Amino acid sequence: MHPSLPSIIYDASPTALGISAVFGALFFYTLVKMFGFITRENQFVVEGRTAVITGGSEGMGKAVACQLAQKGANIVVVARTVQKLEEAIEAIKNSAANVNKQRFHYISADLTKPEECERIMSEVTEWNDGMPPDIVWCCAGYCTPGYFVETSVQTLKDQMDTVYWTAANTAHAILRKWLVPINPSHQRPLPRRHLIFTCSTLAFVPIAGYAPYSPAKAAMRALSDTLCQEIEVYNGSRASKERARATPADVKIHTVFPMGILSPGFDNEQQIKPALTKQLESADKPQTPKDVARIAIEAIERGEYLITTMFVGDVMKGAALGPSPRNSWFRDTCTGWLSNLLFLGVVPDLRKQAFNWGAKNGVPSSPSA
Repeated sequence: MHPSLPSIIYDASPTALGISAVFGALFFYTLVKMFGFITRENQFVVEGRTAVITGGSEGMGKAVACQLAQKGANIVVVARTVQKLEEAIEAIKNSAANVNKQRFHYISADLTKPEECERIMSEVTEWNDGMPPDIVWCCAGYCTPGYFVETSVQTLKDQMDTVYWTAANTAHAILRKWLVPINPSHQRPLPRRHLIFTCSTLAFVPIAGYAPYSPAKAAMRALSDTLCQEIEVYNGSRASKERARATPADVKIHTVFPMGILSPGFDNEQQIKPALTKQLESADKPQTPKDVARIAIEAIERGEYLITTMFVGDVMKGAALGPSPRNSWFRDTCTGWLSNLLFLGVVPDLRKQAFNWGAKNGVPSSPSA
């Protein structure tokens, strides 16, 4: 679900010295982190807390649920198919730090319906002794690749529903519970809560053959950036002791941008993906769900906002950061400089490959053409 960086990038930069300097800065930063000169407090402690993972019956969602359970969290997984949910719960229990102390639950629901998301959060709150969950991680959705003109309007709508609206509906439902104001003097402060979106590097760099899918991921990124600002209104309400009403806990937004993930969904994509798309991303090596979940969780523990899971993803993010908040002004600035140089060659190369494909094969007549 992502483009590779063609070999042209190596001759596209104006000066080799500039690229060397950027690489050197990034290398120095990595060494500093490796040898422990930069230490940070864990900002994502999950032991004893309750996490809801949508799309948690398989793939990345299931891997996230298992790894959070391993760290001591209570887990609720949400998906449509009950049999898959039951199988996932067994795997999650087997991963748990203390299966006798932790709690596990599943809910079958259609997240494209906002009323279903409201039902989920109410059910979880009741199950969780009257408290809403502490963590909500949106992993639901699937990809239907294809050329825009060759894709039905209904499929385009379905992709927006299953990718963007499942996340937006879930976020709306939980934020309406988290952001209910209280009198701060009547309740002790609660630990920070976390809302996590699972996006795609296609939100940074679109590629031919993902027209049904990448716009929905771009919309998700825009929602995340907007919420990242809006949530500070509510977090700020807790800063003034003079206010009689404030939200009970700080909320932090995170968004994860994986590349290809080896999962049943990825296998289905490969069956219908245009051949040109496979060519454009042929150099990429999809990651396992476990690896993606582990890298994402480690980044959230460091307090990062926009999270990529491999170096190529970092470069793609660097080319498209715009006004999004940075995880590290130094690292992200250096990566941005590098990305802007590399993409002087990448973007023309992607277009050239598409043109040459059409010159050789003609007009596509089916999603696999």
